[in-house]
Amino acid sequence: MGQRGTVSLVADGATVVALVYAATVPRAGNDDPLPARFALELRPDQDPAAVRTEVEQVLASLRIHVSPLSALDQTVLVLDLLDRALASARPAACFAAGYALADQFDLVGAEPDLPTVFFPEQRLPQAVEVSGGGALSGFPPGCWVDPEAALEPTPAWAIDRMQVPAAWVFSEQAGRPSRGEDVVVAQPDTGITPHVELVGVAFMPGFDVIDDDSDPTDPMTELGNPGHGTGTASVLVSLASHIVTGSAPKARLMPIRAIESVVRVRQITVARAIDWAIREGAHVVTMSLGGIPASALHRAISRAVEADMIVLAAAGNCVRLVVWPARYDDCIAVAATNAADQPWPGTCRGKPVDVSAPGQNVYQAVVLPGGPTGGDAVGQGQGTSFSVALTAGVAALWVAHHGRANVVAAAHARGETVQAMFLRLLQSTARRPTPWDAQAMGPGIVDARALLEASFDVGLGLEAATRQSNAPKDASTSVASLVAEAVGEEAVDDALDWQRFGPELAAAVLRQQLLGPHTETPPVSEPLARSISNPRLREWLGLRRLGV
Repeated sequence: MGQRGTVSLVADGATVVALVYAATVPRAGNDDPLPARFALELRPDQDPAAVRTEVEQVLASLRIHVSPLSALDQTVLVLDLLDRALASARPAACFAAGYALADQFDLVGAEPDLPTVFFPEQRLPQAVEVSGGGALSGFPPGCWVDPEAALEPTPAWAIDRMQVPAAWVFSEQAGRPSRGEDVVVAQPDTGITPHVELVGVAFMPGFDVIDDDSDPTDPMTELGNPGHGTGTASVLVSLASHIVTGSAPKARLMPIRAIESVVRVRQITVARAIDWAIREGAHVVTMSLGGIPASALHRAISRAVEADMIVLAAAGNCVRLVVWPARYDDCIAVAATNAADQPWPGTCRGKPVDVSAPGQNVYQAVVLPGGPTGGDAVGQGQGTSFSVALTAGVAALWVAHHGRANVVAAAHARGETVQAMFLRLLQSTARRPTPWDAQAMGPGIVDARALLEASFDVGLGLEAATRQSNAPKDASTSVASLVAEAVGEEAVDDALDWQRFGPELAAAVLRQQLLGPHTETPPVSEPLARSISNPRLREWLGLRRLGV
């Protein structure tokens, strides 16, 4: 871990317990339904059972539970503090506790599972609490647009712009499976609720990672955007028998309740959802969510890619810079466009964007207040949530058209994962409107018909102007690239331990992006503050002004 020991504040187990207490609050009376949680990443030579025993001994004064992240990852332990909740309004204290845990147990890292709000959605409550930033009302400005009456006669405009119906016809004429037939698409989200737009959809057994049971129903109890998972599912798999038509109406949807709300995203539950999807044999994973980097989440995505799954995530909304997990190099990042083939004002953009798809005023299933009994409705929704769900449907069309076994064999024959081959073809066949900023929005807009027509060798060996050649290749450098975009290349601190401090630094940068340039950034933790030597970055974070 390089400099890990140089900024340690830990003297003994009592100090660790004190820092954990400072980062948490009693669960009684707290509105957070989940316990305070830390992901403990072990070194390769550490024995999980031995580390678990040591953690239980040092934290004996707390009621805790330690378990592996999943059956697929025994070297990340999840520490639950059963009577405490994370003090999300004090992110610096949460990260400081993580550094203390990492130092105490000689770990690669220990990351707090902070519920972040760096993925704003259209239907926000009037005031939302941003971690360490106070209550906001009507934020963020300049992100959302009004509904477009001109689109009312053509509710299927989004799939039309992506040439999806033409792709269906192409598969049918070729005698191939059409409309994503039998391809399993896993959807970690808020869960789903009954809705007329989902009648007739082919469902796979789902799961609820939050409650640890087999019922992925959205309880519709959270603030933010209730029914989010239902809306994003509809643009992916809804049949043409009603108003909304999904891009892959014959795909099999695997709903996974992994987040309480799209404006309160946690990383550990999403990582567990991905691992569950791997074990259950999903072919595509679509994530209409975003937040900060997390090692556990990155590891789960890497496992899915290695298992020849296609993994996609929304580029993000309103904070301008692409968020995680979309920002990871091994996750396909999808930005949002409008009916005129131009960027939606609120889309995140930049080099990490892989491709774009419609996301402004896309017709979706809407769950009215009161849940399913409140009635079924449709409406225009906006955000990269819809862009990625539509694109995941196109991935299902591609897999179904060629056959899963053929796709895997073709990718391996070319020395690629299925993810890499799909991305290469997706970008090579993307439709580029005029004007178009490829550096901000990727090489173009998804063209399903051109994708299905393309040979597996299209674009092979060519260096496309994409993130594969221009952007970060791992978790730590992805945070460095975020700093370069937000603050400037000169602010990248070569001496900083990006692996250790990346999540906290990313949270600080995204918080500033969300709150605006004239808002003071809340202080970062003392270990991070003392580790930043770059004067430009220190100034931007306000560390000089605070005398840190």
